[in-house]
Amino acid sequence: MKATIKMLCAASIAVTGLFVNVVHADELADIKARGTLICGVLSNLPPFGFQDPDSREVVGYDVDFCKGVAKELGVKPELKVMSLDSRIPELTQGRVDILAAVLGYNPQRAQQITFSKAYFVSQQVMAAKASSPYKHRDDLAGKRLSTIKGSSNIPVIQRVLPTAQLVSYDDGPSAFMALVQNKVDGFVLSETLIRRFIEKLGPNANQIAILTPAVGTEYWGLGMKKDEPKLQEAVNNALDNMEKSGQSQQIFEKWLGDKSTLKMARSFKTESIPTN
Repeated sequence: MKATIKMLCAASIAVTGLFVNVVHADELADIKARGTLICGVLSNLPPFGFQDPDSREVVGYDVDFCKGVAKELGVKPELKVMSLDSRIPELTQGRVDILAAVLGYNPQRAQQITFSKAYFVSQQVMAAKASSPYKHRDDLAGKRLSTIKGSSNIPVIQRVLPTAQLVSYDDGPSAFMALVQNKVDGFVLSETLIRRFIEKLGPNANQIAILTPAVGTEYWGLGMKKDEPKLQEAVNNALDNMEKSGQSQQIFEKWLGDKSTLKMARSFKTESIPTN
């Protein structure tokens, strides 16, 4: 009888140990064993993630960072296109390994996922019709502002302009066109993306004005699941190596700097995201 009890206890401990090992599986080891890094990316927000009209492939700033990190890890990149709204659920449910999808840091998101070091720093700004009476950011207090569903600038606007009426759209182009078509009074987004939308208006670009001051500074990180310290360390090391080698600067120049139509200057380096 005692022997039977001992055997049952041993079996129970073994099963428990197996369960613990599954729960605390090392995702970095799984990625290397599989040979691919599955990246969640966007396909409708150029220049960060969009479908090239000629090749039909998804390309952009975020995509190049996904590829760079994968190379540093010694694996191949595998892209999975998703919407802004589905990014975090896709990650937490294990359908992707990391997110390279204009993922701005905020404390609410940090409770759900882990952020890498910042690979992009963005000014969040508001735009309005140039012919409107709104010339200053705070002129839009109490007014209708378009945003993108799931965007990290929503809590920022709610803090800076708590009386603003937010109208959320499924994607950036729809939110921008709401402003162009006078459905809203203003539009809030990353300055880089807003300038890209304005540029697409061609000869009518002067119809939209960017207001000052900025709503805030946003740090973008690659998203990972919680409790994966080895993967977090490996991704951060990969970003550091890309910074040191000049690859991060090259990606910026290609999509945002002198080699692009935006002609922006890179005023940041890869760094830990401020959390206070």
